Amino acid sequence: MQLGPSLTLQNPVCLAAAPWHLPDGLGYERLGAIFTKTVIMEPRSGSRGDGVIRVADASLLNTTDRRTDGAEQLVQEQLPRLRRYAVPVLVSITAPGIPGFRKIARFLAREAGGQIAGVEVYISSATTQKGFEVTPRFVREATEAVRTELGADAAVVVKLPPWPDHIRALAVGAQEGGASALAACNTLKALHIPAHGEPLLGGLSGEALRPMALRCVYELAHDEKLTLPVIGTGGIFTAQHVSDYLRCGAAAVQVATGEWLEPGLTARLAAEWEETASFTTNPVGTWNN
Repeated sequence: MQLGPSLTLQNPVCLAAAPWHLPDGLGYERLGAIFTKTVIMEPRSGSRGDGVIRVADASLLNTTDRRTDGAEQLVQEQLPRLRRYAVPVLVSITAPGIPGFRKIARFLAREAGGQIAGVEVYISSATTQKGFEVTPRFVREATEAVRTELGADAAVVVKLPPWPDHIRALAVGAQEGGASALAACNTLKALHIPAHGEPLLGGLSGEALRPMALRCVYELAHDEKLTLPVIGTGGIFTAQHVSDYLRCGAAAVQVATGEWLEPGLTARLAAEWEETASFTTNPVGTWNN
């Protein structure tokens, strides 16, 4: 899979939301790429620490009040640990508006331009009505801002919300803004009611997200207006799940929840790909709706 003019993934299996401390000896050097946890310009404290809650056997809620690391901490502390596997590292970033995306991209270009292969522009809907509105124009302008700061050679992957009815239009905005690839999709807005305490807001990932994410990948891969490669992400735990995404049109996949639940899973799936290189990739036929 080609991500920009100077980056070709050696393997379609990638790690997303990468833990800062990966276990040794599990084969992460086989991965196509490592995508970091999403960071913001200035760190934000959270009342729930990492804020990841298991809400079902293979589904997680990433709470909105979790701690979020800043870009400076990433560059100084975490990035060297992830780069030791000698695979491309892309930094996942988000911001409350276009100036914020421009600022963090400028910082990364200046402080880590030679250490990272690019960035993932994490587009999410606002938790409250005070946040930005996610529109094709917003996606285009956010992508343009990042592309301008990073330059033409960097990979810019735009990760879109799990909205099958609207994701094509958002993807066109990303393509017009200079994206290298699309990722479908990020977490689904959800709510969890614990046995004790207040309801928790957050983003749902894992098994529960996979059917929605597959549909999003299919929509993007079958849109004649879109020419960008698609990375599928959401609920990948087995080689068959990887195959399902590739059959729907994905060129690569990201594993996040599966790695959180089973450290080393992503490396194992990458190894299986290397050994067989024969996951079923026949395109899924066209269907209605």
